[in-house]
Amino acid sequence: MSKKEEEIKCHCAEECDCENSCECSEENKCNENCTCQGNEKHEKKCKCQNANHSQQHEEDCECEECSCGDDASKKHSCKESEEYLILAKQIQADFENFRRHAIEDIKQAKIAGQASVIEVFLPCLDTFKEAKKSIHDSEILKGVEMIENKINDALSSLGVEKIESVGEKYNPHVHNVIAVLNVADKENDIIIDEYQAGYVFNGKVIRYAKVIVNKKED
Repeated sequence: MSKKEEEIKCHCAEECDCENSCECSEENKCNENCTCQGNEKHEKKCKCQNANHSQQHEEDCECEECSCGDDASKKHSCKESEEYLILAKQIQADFENFRRHAIEDIKQAKIAGQASVIEVFLPCLDTFKEAKKSIHDSEILKGVEMIENKINDALSSLGVEKIESVGEKYNPHVHNVIAVLNVADKENDIIIDEYQAGYVFNGKVIRYAKVIVNKKED
């Protein structure tokens, strides 16, 4: 290459941002609109991100194949968001159901534990009835009845109620008939006597009252 040809050689190729050589003017100067030889459009790395891209990133995206901001991608993203939202709501609903069931199970377990203790304690109350029959001293009898009333009050504070029997009409839901009498001056199905007291705890019978019922002949 001659010296003259070297002078004519374009020196603006370094300024061109593509890999190919740049066309220059005859005056050995870069054209204002320097174009790359070969493919006029060359690949550039897409500057936008895949999912959470900003509007500015979409504007800066110069590659032809970038689909970050197209409608299909947005619809896909919205569909995924809706699915995650539905899943989150379902998980929250399941947790609320589990929490309610757990609270109810704890409550029922507590009631069952109290009921088992009360059932064991009830025979002790039965002894007061038998003891009072053999006490003839009024002062001693008064003291025993005071203790019995205190125990009944304590049971009432826990939700235990004694089933009313004598003088009441027989109720198969709370009474257990152990004997039948025929008393002329008593109404039919009226409880004449109580053999063993019955109790209800939180609306549930924990021991049926054993009673004697009047039954008139037809």
